Amino acid sequence: MALGSDDSEETYLDQPVELDLLEDGGNDDSEATDLVIGEEIDVLGENVGDNDPIELDLGTIVELDDSNASSAEGDEAGFAVDPVLGFTLPEALTPDDGMEGLDDGSIVVDESKFPTLERDDGAEGIAAEREISLGTASDEARVPLSPHPWQLRLPVASLEACSALCCGSESIACGSSDLLWFRSDASAPLRVALDGGALSDLALVGAAQDIALASTQSGQVFRRARFASQAEQLSRFREPLKLAPGARARLAFGGSLGAPGGQVLLWSEEGTAAFVLDAGDRFEPLVLDGKVLAVARESSTLLVQRGRERTLVSLAAPGSGPRSVAVSGAAAHVGQSGTPLLATAGSAVALAERGRALLVSADYGRTFRRVAGSANISAVTGAELAGNACFFAALYRETSDQTEILLVDPELGEALCIARVDASSERSPADAIDRGEWAKVTCLSWHAASERLWATGGFGVLSFSRDDKSC
Repeated sequence: MALGSDDSEETYLDQPVELDLLEDGGNDDSEATDLVIGEEIDVLGENVGDNDPIELDLGTIVELDDSNASSAEGDEAGFAVDPVLGFTLPEALTPDDGMEGLDDGSIVVDESKFPTLERDDGAEGIAAEREISLGTASDEARVPLSPHPWQLRLPVASLEACSALCCGSESIACGSSDLLWFRSDASAPLRVALDGGALSDLALVGAAQDIALASTQSGQVFRRARFASQAEQLSRFREPLKLAPGARARLAFGGSLGAPGGQVLLWSEEGTAAFVLDAGDRFEPLVLDGKVLAVARESSTLLVQRGRERTLVSLAAPGSGPRSVAVSGAAAHVGQSGTPLLATAGSAVALAERGRALLVSADYGRTFRRVAGSANISAVTGAELAGNACFFAALYRETSDQTEILLVDPELGEALCIARVDASSERSPADAIDRGEWAKVTCLSWHAASERLWATGGFGVLSFSRDDKSC
């Protein structure tokens, strides 16, 4: 017997389902975003008869959960809900205008940790050219030692640190707060008192060069003869130098200081200069077009600033005009420093900025050469040895507190180390004061009569002599 279905039997599967429809709000898409996906519908478990129609209330199925919706908005900020798929999608990216970048917060930069840069006015090239031409490298090769070193000579007693020095024809004068007179090559000085102030410079004047003019660091000038009873304070120089009464200005001497009757100049850091006449009884202003930056101590040669130009001016004998030579390149850079060093020897010229390399010229300053290995010069002076122009320079090495005395040939632009001043070997054990920069030379001066080089510094006074006559 074939199995078949009974058409007369009626089940609930054959009955239509009647839904209680909600009113249409008119915006199906927006309503769809409020569907709660995954909600369990607990209607089929109700006690319903097999043949009874099932009534589904969509109001119980589709409901808004305010608390879940608010938390979802916070968690899915920046995302949109797709109404068809029912899950969130990232919003479309806005175009990047490149203005915002990354928000890393406020960055504070401590500019004090960066090295100080030198201001460049564009007139003399960049600051790097200055470093290359003048030299400050500590690892520069040392100047070779001379095969004929000079002998170091010490005074009979230890002396205090000295900062002023001048060699005359027959005597040498140096000073701290007192004057120390040496006769030619004598090793014991005569101490002469001044006013007690620290001295900055000295000049020997008079027919026998037995009168000392001394400038102090406070801008005063005193005159003291070798065997006078007391010192005399001078004030007549202020008007020629255009200095106000009582003004504190750094003063220095220059000119032909080593020759009896030679021309002597007094100049100030303000850039003015005056002739010293009658052993300091009179001062006459030196009229120049420009500002005086430095004055040589071997001749009346000045380094003058004229606008942006640096010029070497040599004062000629009475009746003839001065000779001027404009300097350029590295020599012009030296002229921009605060206290340039200037020395002459015949037609040769030496220029240096304290703490940098030495430049030498054999043609009155028209062309200069940098002396290799001479970085960190502290003093320089000119001389003539065996008829040849030479320069002596003091090269200070701060890390070892040592000074090398260099003998420089201006024709070749080369140097030899003829002596050394070393704090570790020369300092007196009885000196209870540990002075800084003990071996640093502040002044050099050549005494032609005895052919000895004199030096002052933290060590007091030293001199150097040679055994042979070669330059």
